[in-house]
Amino acid sequence: MSKEIEIADLIEKFIREGTWKAGEKIPSEHELSELYQVNHKTANKAVAKLVERGLIVRTVGRGGSKVATTLPAKGVIAYRLPLLSAGVFCAQMLKGAESAARAANYDIKYFELTYPEDTQWQKIANASICGAIFTACAPPPETFPFPAINALHPFGTNFIASDDFDGGRQAAELFLANGHRNIAVITDNPNESTDGRCGGFIRTLKNNGIPCPEKLFFSIPLDNEINIKALWDSISSLPQKVTGAFCYSDTIAMHLLLHLNSLGIKVPQDFSICGFGNMQTVNIIMPLTTVRQFPETLGYNACTKLIELIEKTATAPIEIHSPVELINPRNTVAAAPEN
Repeated sequence: MSKEIEIADLIEKFIREGTWKAGEKIPSEHELSELYQVNHKTANKAVAKLVERGLIVRTVGRGGSKVATTLPAKGVIAYRLPLLSAGVFCAQMLKGAESAARAANYDIKYFELTYPEDTQWQKIANASICGAIFTACAPPPETFPFPAINALHPFGTNFIASDDFDGGRQAAELFLANGHRNIAVITDNPNESTDGRCGGFIRTLKNNGIPCPEKLFFSIPLDNEINIKALWDSISSLPQKVTGAFCYSDTIAMHLLLHLNSLGIKVPQDFSICGFGNMQTVNIIMPLTTVRQFPETLGYNACTKLIELIEKTATAPIEIHSPVELINPRNTVAAAPEN
């Protein structure tokens, strides 16, 4: 690194940290040359670098050079996520990330999830960024030249994930406390792991002596219209009466609730339902018993940790499980009905 860049970087650090405040006059180039023991030409080049970066403004006459009144962003952070298809939840995550970026004087550039994956990651890498956050999509390739962090799911080198396993545990304990023993588990996620929300639910049942046999686990096609009638017919035809359902998402839970209402089956008096996600668009219809994931907090913390990686105040791997909370415990879950 050349001496002028070294000096410029140091002065930028002083400015970013507030040692030299907006509009304040900085030492003259003669003073800088003495301070850093360099010739006047090197000091002049260092100040020129700061002018290029938008941090210093040169004034005419005896005014000298001053810190810019408005500092430029330190850099641009890319956020790749399915905002248009996932709606409010991902919008809340983006909002949280933008808040963290603004507080640290970074900009956020949003990239809607498109395919093929590697092609879009290459486009992002060429977009003058300094790091990337991604949600509900594949991680960048190993050749990606910038720090990246996965927000929401516990995959990859760096992640801040919702503690879905614990959310499943909380839901299972609620069903058990209400006397439920035959509980359906419904998912539309083919990649659900034993460490995920369904895994936490089933493990808790097992730990309490309540097995969840395969016949009570229902996997419905991803990204297809939910055939809720066929699903309910399968559940209601089982030999042992099923008294409740733990649903992978609030969307599934609401489909089931509305179908049961159309059949005259009262929720939660006749059948209990727990969703997952606290989706605002769903809960406008009826507040569900569900698990809240705090998407704004997830986005904020993911961006904060990414900035630490960018600025090298933290090192990989970053692996954080963000707490979740079961809410509205009495809305759609009640005591198991007697046979």
